[in-house]
Amino acid sequence: MPDIKKISPLQVLIILIFFSIIILLLFLPKSKSKEKPILNVSPIDTSLIIDLNFYAQQKKDIDSVIKLYQNKKLSIDEIITIFQKQRQPALVAYFEELKYLQSPIDTTWFYLGKNYYNALGFISNPSEADPLIASAARCFNKAILLNDKNTNARIMLASCYVQTNNPMLGVKILKEIEKTDSNNVLLQTQLAEFSLRSNQLDKAIQRYQKALQLDSTKIEIYAYLSEIYLQKKDTLQSLYFLRKFAARISDTTLKNSINHYISSIENHKK
Repeated sequence: MPDIKKISPLQVLIILIFFSIIILLLFLPKSKSKEKPILNVSPIDTSLIIDLNFYAQQKKDIDSVIKLYQNKKLSIDEIITIFQKQRQPALVAYFEELKYLQSPIDTTWFYLGKNYYNALGFISNPSEADPLIASAARCFNKAILLNDKNTNARIMLASCYVQTNNPMLGVKILKEIEKTDSNNVLLQTQLAEFSLRSNQLDKAIQRYQKALQLDSTKIEIYAYLSEIYLQKKDTLQSLYFLRKFAARISDTTLKNSINHYISSIENHKK
């Protein structure tokens, strides 16, 4: 198969846009890229919370919804549903934490932490990063307090520290966990993410492939591998993993779009 260098600049741009659409359609955070924001504080100040006024000032409809809730004209479940429809993950995370504030269940707090952490992939302003990662760390800390054997919460807390100006603290924790729990899927995907951030593409590939061996249901990893091989300018492998991804998704519209994209690339090469 011809080298990717024979593809025009316009097609390369279309390829990059296409992968961005795939990830957005899957509601995945952009945590697999090298663009995740870095905190300006270390250690993490877990007392930080997101500023509702900041979001209210961005859009009038957000402001009106928040006011309706504050005036007790909307229940907490109703406001969560509205912000889910508006695709405001930071606000969903905030109100879900309020909803489960008294929960004694560690897995609930892990879920809440992941909400905040994943919302990092959708921020439009760098000032949103600090309170989101601080809130994520707060929730992961709570999960560990409730169950000190919650390894996934420890992994994600370490991942929060990787986002600070003391990233090696987080990496050190992850490496320590790997010594005793190397077959943890979340651990492997997080380490793959951080390999990507440091442009260690081959290490990221190894991590993702191991994660797939451990859990074949993590089909989004096929999309990540396809994108990495695209960065490596290996079109053959990129399309190989993209086909695997398309074959395993249930969304017919997305499947057809991917297959159409693959066909267009293959036809161009003929």
